[in-house]
Amino acid sequence: MAFSDRLKELLDQGAQVSKELLSRAGEKAQDWGEKGYAASKKLVNKAGARAQNLGEQGVLLLEIKQLEGQARKLVGRLGAEAYHAFAEKEAKSITVDTPAVKTILAELAGVRDLLEKKEAELRDKKSQG
Repeated sequence: MAFSDRLKELLDQGAQVSKELLSRAGEKAQDWGEKGYAASKKLVNKAGARAQNLGEQGVLLLEIKQLEGQARKLVGRLGAEAYHAFAEKEAKSITVDTPAVKTILAELAGVRDLLEKKEAELRDKKSQG
């Protein structure tokens, strides 16, 4: 075998090895890219879910505060009704069956039920997040 043939054979072998190395490196890079994309996507999805959960918790907290405010107003109305009955109408007593009192107590019960429901929802959201 001539020197030039031998040199050509060595160059061909070197080129083949280089092609194989580049091919494997490309496959590795693609694999790493796919894994990185999947990890990034998973992280973004988790962050999005967490942000949504926190947003829902914020809405529930606002609703709870509004319901507490409603309850305070109703208690104030109840007190005003009692004052009106005793001081202005000179009533000797009022009961839960007194029409105005009965209405206010029913509204208070509804607010209390909603408040308990919202607080339970908030506890659930906090345990999820």
